[in-house]
Amino acid sequence: MEEQLKYATENNATHIFVCGHFPWFLKHEDEADDELVSYSAAPPGWGPPGSRFEDGYFTIPLAQRKPVMELFKKYNVTACFSGHFHQNVVTETTWGMPMIVTGPLSMNLESEISHELSRGEVNGIGMQIVDVGEMGEFTHKWILLDDEESLFERALGCYSN
Repeated sequence: MEEQLKYATENNATHIFVCGHFPWFLKHEDEADDELVSYSAAPPGWGPPGSRFEDGYFTIPLAQRKPVMELFKKYNVTACFSGHFHQNVVTETTWGMPMIVTGPLSMNLESEISHELSRGEVNGIGMQIVDVGEMGEFTHKWILLDDEESLFERALGCYSN
């Protein structure tokens, strides 16, 4: 990874975006593995009623995250994008690098602290639109694609006999 970040920097990249499946963090880059004590409720059909997931399950462990965050800071990464959490999260590092966790094209989860994590972005089935501007500038917006209930019921219908 460092080789690629170094290459981008040495070749005067106007933006360095890192995209991956797992979020590096949900609140801040130094969050301990056991710091998130909240849960995300599973949608209907994902296990027995009341099923839920620990929010900390979704992030990259601190031991693996810490050296990578140092690289991102060193090479001035513009932003990180990820998924896996099945809901929108907008946060940033102490040095100002955005960590944008995008919601799903499938079923949503909803954390007990989703209002805090989303920073006002709506959750739902959709996609993230990123508009890349001048040197280091960009904007992003979550776009809902359809009525979530309708999509969920259509998805379940394709599995019925």
